Amino acid sequence: MDELTFRQLKESKYRHPQITDVIADPKMMLEMVVDSISITEKGYDTVIDPLVYSFILKYFKEGIDMIDRKIEENGIKARMIVDVNKENIDFINTIKFHEIKHIDEIKGNFGIFDERAYMVFIFHKESEQPDQTLWSNSKALVDRQQDLFNKMWDIAIPLSTRTKELEYQSIPDYQNSLTNAKEIKKQIDLLIQQSRNELLLISSSKLLNLIILTTDFLSQISVLLKRGVRIRILSNNVDRDIKSKFNFINGLGLDQQIEYEFSHLLNKYSEFTVISDGKSMLRCSIKPSNQMMGYFTTEESIIFVQEIVFEKYWNEVMSLKVATSD
Repeated sequence: MDELTFRQLKESKYRHPQITDVIADPKMMLEMVVDSISITEKGYDTVIDPLVYSFILKYFKEGIDMIDRKIEENGIKARMIVDVNKENIDFINTIKFHEIKHIDEIKGNFGIFDERAYMVFIFHKESEQPDQTLWSNSKALVDRQQDLFNKMWDIAIPLSTRTKELEYQSIPDYQNSLTNAKEIKKQIDLLIQQSRNELLLISSSKLLNLIILTTDFLSQISVLLKRGVRIRILSNNVDRDIKSKFNFINGLGLDQQIEYEFSHLLNKYSEFTVISDGKSMLRCSIKPSNQMMGYFTTEESIIFVQEIVFEKYWNEVMSLKVATSD
């Protein structure tokens, strides 16, 4: 990008001329970043990969503080997607005025402001700083990039959930007994949000219905289906209302569908047990006094036993379905 074009863009607040170009001047790159924050009126969305994160930490840490202040002063809605891990969680938590979500092992970066323009930092092999920046205010390209960001945002894991997940990972065989219904339901939401591959749920229809009615269960599992997570739910009988809700979600054309089955062998089962990716599990029940009790653990041996129990009943249901269809 030449100097004349850059000045024309600055004077028009990056609306004109409409171009897609590559910037090689590091000062021009930085000026564009600062300008985009200063003139943003509605929102600023960013995807930060490890290369950009390392660059920010080494060369632009003070710039993040400045951007945070600008966002606070101007009332901008700022959203950031980053791979949050034990190495960067402390720094991520210092960023106050962004809404932050997590995606594992992000590859690629970009930033969009006001759905007006976007930029991508390009790093050559072993570079610590961006060698070039792809910049565009082409409406067609910006709309496409914004759509990509929105889809990533929908399936990303909230920072609060990822923080809890990292906390559990730092404590081997974590266990916690819960006696507060509000905390138990919050833990169910957190556990569901963490799922990447498979969610197993075995429950009495009474407790399943209670959880559906009193938590964000349906919206949370809809996000998991978009993420491509397999969800298998096993109950002691089929509840028509629950089945109707699941059928509605399954009709949305998401990447996966809820697999909902029942077994009469679970007729006396009175608990709600959910297992996320074979790594964490919550069991809850309601005492005769109507108090909800919960038990959360990441201990592999306990989870493994519950997975075997689930698979035993699930396979029996599947075998019976095959036999009755012949």
